[in-house]
Amino acid sequence: MSKKYNRLWVFGDSYSTPDICVSPQESFWGLTASALCVDTVINCSRPKISFDSVCQMLIGEQQRYNFDQDFFVIGLPPLERITVFDNYQDTALVSSVFDTKTWQAQPSNVTSHHGLVNLQYKELDRLSVLISDRSWIETQVLRQVFLITRWLDSCDANYIIVNLSKNLDPTNHWGPSQYILDYCVNHNRCKLFDGSMYDVNLNINRPADYDNFGWHGHHGPAGNRHFFETSVKDKLC
Repeated sequence: MSKKYNRLWVFGDSYSTPDICVSPQESFWGLTASALCVDTVINCSRPKISFDSVCQMLIGEQQRYNFDQDFFVIGLPPLERITVFDNYQDTALVSSVFDTKTWQAQPSNVTSHHGLVNLQYKELDRLSVLISDRSWIETQVLRQVFLITRWLDSCDANYIIVNLSKNLDPTNHWGPSQYILDYCVNHNRCKLFDGSMYDVNLNINRPADYDNFGWHGHHGPAGNRHFFETSVKDKLC
């Protein structure tokens, strides 16, 4: 890599959370850190969080960024989740800060996510499920991606947005998506419609916890490396 980065920020759900079925060094984001030769990884991923939570932390922690020397991996989790207020429980989200020389982790609070929790649509009432059409969910996510990329591009940020779940539909053209769909398909920092972690490994590398979750499970070293080599590596230039 021609550019030198000091830190890698990682945002996502269980597919990028440290020590879930793969060691940090062998994870796709650990391989990214090695490829970028960064000294520090700040991993803000946690299981079951929504893309709303990813965006909340990404924007809320910006006072800590050095856009010239930081690189960002922004993971798109499964879409069928929401972020809600925790009714004054002050639920904490703790990130893991790694020194890449030792890969030892230190905890660090992500204050911008305190007081929030995540729910999956299957935990909600029937009406919430009925109004959650996939084409509309994808359009809402692409609207968020559009705003995030416009902001990050205006800051000359170095980043990629990768899909940790299933590929989005590049043909989902309808009124509400008529501009943002093509924008996201063509944005060179987005890898959302092909090469998702789920799709590149489907019928190739079995998830480590396949017996519990099938092909929607969490990958070990082989699946993480395959995702890094096929979908992430080329986006680091």
